[in-house]
Amino acid sequence: MWASDPTTGVSYASDPTTGTTVAHDPSTGIVYASDAQGTVYASDPASGTVFASDPASGVLHAVDAAGGDYASDPTTGAAVAMDPSTGTTYASDPSSGVLYASDAMGGVYAHDPASGSSLAADPTTGVVYASDASGTVYASDPSTGVTYAADPSTGLVHAADADGNVYSADPSTGTTYAADPSTGVLYAADAMGGVYAHDPSSGATLAADPTTGVVYSSDASGAVYAADPSTGVTYAADPATGVVYAADPASGAVWGADPASGAVWQVA
Repeated sequence: MWASDPTTGVSYASDPTTGTTVAHDPSTGIVYASDAQGTVYASDPASGTVFASDPASGVLHAVDAAGGDYASDPTTGAAVAMDPSTGTTYASDPSSGVLYASDAMGGVYAHDPASGSSLAADPTTGVVYASDASGTVYASDPSTGVTYAADPSTGLVHAADADGNVYSADPSTGTTYAADPSTGVLYAADAMGGVYAHDPSSGATLAADPTTGVVYSSDASGAVYAADPSTGVTYAADPATGVVYAADPASGAVWGADPASGAVWQVA
């Protein structure tokens, strides 16, 4: 059956065998159709876009001339779009405001505009990346159990491994820090190769000079020690008296010196 509205110029056609109805609007060029299941279609020749409405779910679909595929659920407000040129699919959740995307390589992304947080997962490595509104970037590697964080305010990069060890690196100075959770000992290494350790439980601190090889240490009392591997001589400074002692393993002699008076004597 065919009909035409002389006022609007709209033409209609209906096929009772299939239950399909078609209409053409000459003012816009859009062609409309509906099938026996109640699905409604529209085709816009100007843009090359085809629309469809599913009566069962209420979901609206659209495909553009470039092959882009779109869907919108008026019940929930959720929307999905697919870019055929990149293979990327986008989705939005109106209840949370979160935006999602997945690319042709399997990468998955999410962004929460409310909090400013973003999330990304690399399907090749399994590494999960995240960033927050402050600009801090995080990464978690499930193969190693290591989690990383980069602080934009300080430039420090932090890491924690599966055993609970914590590390930090300062790119501006080249210094690396580490904390051992089993002992509580803190370690550091600088750009010149200097190595340091500090035990908060005992108050002891250790430092090694890579240029001279001298190893320094101090304890909770404030006493400072030094050992020179090139000579074998060991030094100790007593904070209570200011006296500095030196022991020479080659001769077995132990010397004492008082910087205040300038006195030097052999202890043993």
